[in-house]
Amino acid sequence: MNIKGITFKYGATIMILFLAVLLPLIYTLDHLFIAFYVNQKQEEIDHFATKYANKIFDIEDEKTYRTFEMSLEIINADLFVFNRDGKILKGTEVLGFKEGTQVMNDIFHPISNKHGVGMKYSEEKGEQSYLLSGKPIIIGNNVNGGLVVVSSMDEVNASIKQVRIWLFVSVIGALIVAIGFTFFISRKLSYPLLQMERATRELAKGKLRTKLSFQTKDEVGSLSTAIMDLERELEDYRTNRREFFANISHELRTPISYIKGYSMVLRDELYKNEKEKSQYLTIIHDESTRLTDLINDLFELAKMEEGKLDLNYARTDISDIINSSVRKINLKAKEKGIRITLNTPSDHTLLYTDGRRLEQIFINLLENAIQYSEPHSNIDVSTKVQKRDIQVLIKDSGIGIPKEDLPYIFERFYRVEKSRSRTTGGTGLGLSIVKNLVELLGGRIEITSSVGSGTTFKIYFPTSKEVSEKE
Repeated sequence: MNIKGITFKYGATIMILFLAVLLPLIYTLDHLFIAFYVNQKQEEIDHFATKYANKIFDIEDEKTYRTFEMSLEIINADLFVFNRDGKILKGTEVLGFKEGTQVMNDIFHPISNKHGVGMKYSEEKGEQSYLLSGKPIIIGNNVNGGLVVVSSMDEVNASIKQVRIWLFVSVIGALIVAIGFTFFISRKLSYPLLQMERATRELAKGKLRTKLSFQTKDEVGSLSTAIMDLERELEDYRTNRREFFANISHELRTPISYIKGYSMVLRDELYKNEKEKSQYLTIIHDESTRLTDLINDLFELAKMEEGKLDLNYARTDISDIINSSVRKINLKAKEKGIRITLNTPSDHTLLYTDGRRLEQIFINLLENAIQYSEPHSNIDVSTKVQKRDIQVLIKDSGIGIPKEDLPYIFERFYRVEKSRSRTTGGTGLGLSIVKNLVELLGGRIEITSSVGSGTTFKIYFPTSKEVSEKE
């Protein structure tokens, strides 16, 4: 397994979290069991110490002690008794509490004040530990001495050791299960990411047939969907680019061929008369104009894509812009016998916009309408002032656009009826330029069309707020 890979990192993270929970839990359980067994033993000898201390009426009665010793053998404990002066009357070899010796102050003082004593005590060498429980012997409401029960910690330690063995076995088992679970989970979690990493590398190499099928409704599924969307976008872009270059090569080749051919005719003086010469010069001029327009469109589109298009904002009368656009395009419309009808409001509606770019939008849409309209038809241009924006409609009665092509009509390089577009000179850039310009000016554009019934473009520009100039 690659230690730098995401699978290992996932696994390491899960194991660290697991250990961060497990180790404190084991530590806590260990101390809980120790406290439980020690407290249980302490309560047991406390019970016996209280019971025996209350049964002593004569601290020098040996028979009473022998009775106690028989009971203490059951719990593996011993006892010693001292008088009111702290002198041990009944001793035990455990911890050196022998008869005639003086009991230590830690035990004597609390008991002489009618308090019980409970403590842990160890031999001098520290090899063995004991629990002590002492109670005062009260006769006639006076403390005549004390009784102390001493019990070894061997049973408690044995129980604790057994518990620790089980805890250790449990920890090992939990770790084995956790490692297997972690391996499975880390593989499960990292698999989609590894697949998406592989897919993106394939996309980077230009292989656009990679498929991802993660149906989860989380961020991973969303990322998978985004990658597949990107793949489709790249596939569409590649297809459109291929078609674009094919179209551009044709569009460039045609005018260049005309210019080259007719310029050679003029150079070699192969024309018959001045009229034919003039025709050849007109063709060269028209084709050079067509070539210039194509290059200008490409240049404009490139600047828009790079965000370097200059916009000069000012208060502009939209009616003046529409009238100016119609005047400039009217000659081309008359050549085809097309009538342009204007319906604009009489009041002056001002927009904070770039007038030159606004005119470019209307001219492009009008040229598009003329280009795809039948001779002797009508084009209607109207404006409508609404509550928050101005609506401009450009409606023709031309050939229309098929329904399946409408979603893509504003895409770069997209052309409807590609073979026919070549004869009309379209490059698929005009409407893309229009949409970009409309959005740069803060507006939006919509299109409705049906084959044989014409096309309507609706452009909306906001009037309720000023569009900020782009840097």
